[in-house]
Amino acid sequence: MTTVSPPSKNATDENVSHDFRIILVEDDHDLRQSIADYLRLRKIHVTEVASGIELYKALRQERYDIAVLDVNLPDVSGFDLARDIASQKDMGIILLTARTGRDDRVRGYADGADLYLTKPVDGEELTLAIINLGRRIRHAAGQEGARRTGVVETSDGIPWRLDRQSQLLRASNGTSVKLSAREVMLLEYLARRPGVTVSREEISSLFSHAQFHPESRRIDAALARLRAKLKAGGMELPLHVVHSAGLRLLETIEIL
Repeated sequence: MTTVSPPSKNATDENVSHDFRIILVEDDHDLRQSIADYLRLRKIHVTEVASGIELYKALRQERYDIAVLDVNLPDVSGFDLARDIASQKDMGIILLTARTGRDDRVRGYADGADLYLTKPVDGEELTLAIINLGRRIRHAAGQEGARRTGVVETSDGIPWRLDRQSQLLRASNGTSVKLSAREVMLLEYLARRPGVTVSREEISSLFSHAQFHPESRRIDAALARLRAKLKAGGMELPLHVVHSAGLRLLETIEIL
């Protein structure tokens, strides 16, 4: 059994006072637990799963900054998971495997891995790799979001807040706009799936439309009204319309 040693006394705790969210995919229970325990001691939030199927289920429920993937999983290759994640999500990817060959490393990077670490992994090395990668991802996402929307984030890093009870959407500059119940429902649904393209059919079913028609402009009309309402309040919603696919939220909306 491979384990991870506890943090050394020289570990710089100030470097890990971040809220990075990590999903660890490892089918070896003891190794997975050992790695997760180490990272939690370093104040890193970790979700543990043992297979590719469990990973996909978790990604539908929460947003993560980095995926740490074992290559040899019982249901799918970690290479395939890396390629899939890299093509769909703005997440860091660390492959963690016993495969040390050059061809495997090259394949890992070609499939989208940011880092390729071999087992047995040094806990401190993995921790610092996560911290450095997480910082770069957050910094890049913040710059890109500001470029797209011109929104300056609040001091706690959250540019938008959705108050469901009062039906208000608040921006970082303190302005707020009153929303309809359906608009609250739409934004809450998207806010729980940041960075994920939500299909028009899924949105249609959210509003209990009896049957989805691909040519229907109902969703576009609702979105146009929402954009106009926010524009009148001096806001520009970071919502991207993906042609022939659906809608994707580009920034975090905190749900109150």
